[in-house]
Amino acid sequence: MAATTAGEVDERLAHRGPIQQLLTRPEIGALLGLAGVWLLFWLTSEAFGTVGGTANYLDVAALLGIMAVPVALLMIGGEFDLSSGSMTGATAVFVILMSREVGELGGAGFSLHLAVPLSLCFALAIGWFNGTLVERTSLPSFIVTLGTFFILIGAKLGFGKLFTNKVIVEGLDDAQGYVFWDDIFGAEWIRNSHVWDGRDWAWAGLLVVAGVSLLIGLFEMSYARRVDPRPWHAAGGLLGALVVPLFGFVMLLRTDGTAANWTWGGVIAVGTLSGVAIWCRARYEPAQHTHRRPDARAARMLVIGTAAIVAAVVLVLVMSAENSDQLGFLGGGFGRAVFGLGIAATGVLAVLAATGRVRTSAPVIGVIVAMLPTISYMMTIQGARAVLFAGLAGAGVLILTMVGTRTQPSMWIPLAVAVAVAVLAFVAQSEAESRKLRVELFSTLLLVALALAALAVARSLARRRTSAVPAPESGAWTRIGAAAGGAATAVFGIIELIDGDGFLYALTTGAAKGAVVTLGIYAVGTLYRMLFTADEGVGRGLMYVGLAAGGLALASKLLFITAAEAEATQAVTRFRVSVLFYLLFAAAGAWMLARTRFGSWTFAVGGNKEAARSIGVPAARTKTTLFMLVSVCAWMAGMLIAFRLNSVQANVGDGLEFRYIIVAVVGGNLLTGGYGSAIGAAIGALIWGMISQGIGFAHWNTDWRFLVLGGLLVVAVIVNNYVRQRAERSQSHVVDEGEPPPEPPPPTEPEPATTGGQS
Repeated sequence: MAATTAGEVDERLAHRGPIQQLLTRPEIGALLGLAGVWLLFWLTSEAFGTVGGTANYLDVAALLGIMAVPVALLMIGGEFDLSSGSMTGATAVFVILMSREVGELGGAGFSLHLAVPLSLCFALAIGWFNGTLVERTSLPSFIVTLGTFFILIGAKLGFGKLFTNKVIVEGLDDAQGYVFWDDIFGAEWIRNSHVWDGRDWAWAGLLVVAGVSLLIGLFEMSYARRVDPRPWHAAGGLLGALVVPLFGFVMLLRTDGTAANWTWGGVIAVGTLSGVAIWCRARYEPAQHTHRRPDARAARMLVIGTAAIVAAVVLVLVMSAENSDQLGFLGGGFGRAVFGLGIAATGVLAVLAATGRVRTSAPVIGVIVAMLPTISYMMTIQGARAVLFAGLAGAGVLILTMVGTRTQPSMWIPLAVAVAVAVLAFVAQSEAESRKLRVELFSTLLLVALALAALAVARSLARRRTSAVPAPESGAWTRIGAAAGGAATAVFGIIELIDGDGFLYALTTGAAKGAVVTLGIYAVGTLYRMLFTADEGVGRGLMYVGLAAGGLALASKLLFITAAEAEATQAVTRFRVSVLFYLLFAAAGAWMLARTRFGSWTFAVGGNKEAARSIGVPAARTKTTLFMLVSVCAWMAGMLIAFRLNSVQANVGDGLEFRYIIVAVVGGNLLTGGYGSAIGAAIGALIWGMISQGIGFAHWNTDWRFLVLGGLLVVAVIVNNYVRQRAERSQSHVVDEGEPPPEPPPPTEPEPATTGGQS
């Protein structure tokens, strides 16, 4: 094979920064949607941001997510299962009928120790039937599973009325073995029963660990390591970047007044940026300044981003934060006229676009005109103020951040973005009435501004990497952490069992404590490898530590209550076990797709089944297994429903299969197969739960929820299609954005033709 010409880089070895990798992930659209939806309802509702509100939308998202993950895997494999919704109700009805006492209107009289495994076998049989029939007949899975859908609906209704003479089957709690299985499928975590006065300190400490780990991990994955490392200089910079800001933060909490706040806030900012500068100079190769000017597109984006931020500030100053009247700027007869004009313009422009007389996107103009009075009628002034501020400010910051990536390696535009975020923080604080906006939003925006400023300093001092980041080394620290974590899991689990707690509770709490031990040892080992070894993959390890620490911080805040909070509230917050299964299924699905041979087979058969079969992939077996996975998860959802209610109506689950597909599509999975993400499906379920509960929390008319969800689906499909096209382009043409384009190679003589082999 001819040698690679000068300036060319194998795309498999070329560097792609962590931000660039994230932007090409299939779930990026869902992540952005999640952030936008959460921020919208957090700004417009007091209850949404509380622990109780979080428990409510997690409860809705959990059952959706348990089913959306396997449905997404099946979609990636190129198939659909329209019986998945009715299957959840069928397994719930089956287990109750199998465990009811024998009688004139009774059941089989089995113990739940037998009925539950039999219901699992029933689900596996249905999944095998669907997969085998699709493969043997070559019929579309849409048709085959639609038939199964009607069969299950009829069976639920027919057998339910046959054995109980009602459309509801009940009496699960009277079955033998109920206590054992209810401890698994009906368990709850009651937050008020778990008091931990040190929770806030643990939460703050874990957040600091998460932020520092993610920031340094981002640096390690983005910038080139020095040839002559200076570990002690780097350690001094890291220590300074931690100690000085922490001292300023403590003093900020202990003092009050405008002057003190500005003083200690400045100490935090200066200490952080100085530490980042020392770290980057000691750790990474100096940046090569090319002084490239922003191109025309970057200049336009700069103007648009600045205008969006200015408009957000102006609207906040003009619109009232306490006015709950309708927006009404296009109400009455004029609004109706504008709406009619928009509809008419949409129809006319659609005809002209179809005949090729105008651009295909021209009808969007009419849609926008028609939407203006509609939105005016739906929203209040208070809600519109929050939505416009969040939307315009977020879009402006995002656009300016994109401008910063196009101007290498100057730090002034990225630093200007940080200043803009800080200005937004002070505007929000000065105009807000609630403590949530005056304190929480203000602090969060200032931390975001500080992180952006740190990134700007690093970009100006450190040279970008030119080679791909290797995987982190798995050394003695990893093995020690895994062994210690396993031992801790066993010890704590046995202690919980001795104390009389249930099996699932003991297993879960023991595993959680073992995971904390493993994380601590892995974090110490990662810090050691970062400072005293040449491990180039330590950045990934730091990202793992940061994400895990952030997850633990969130879990501690949600699952534990302090004594002061317990005395101040009468509300009881419960987290059902379905949330735990939801998280486990999402993690298992992501691991299977990314790390197993079966995951590779799933992508292969979804992309091109015949081509996959020609290279040895067992296509029929893979698709049948995917159908059976959907059935197993439907069984799990059915058990959770049955043990939650102890009675099940015959129509439970009917029609939910389309909701599962919608959630999977929102998460970035293509309807055509071969592309998608299990994590994206889990995020899509979370978005659905947030919207379904957030509209009620915000006191909006819940009749509009399906309109919002439908609009979200359309936007998600468009964004995901754009992301997929961007990923395909980046895979075929990877260029390092931190270096100037290489000079063209000198001409070479053509190679002589060869036969009988490869060149």
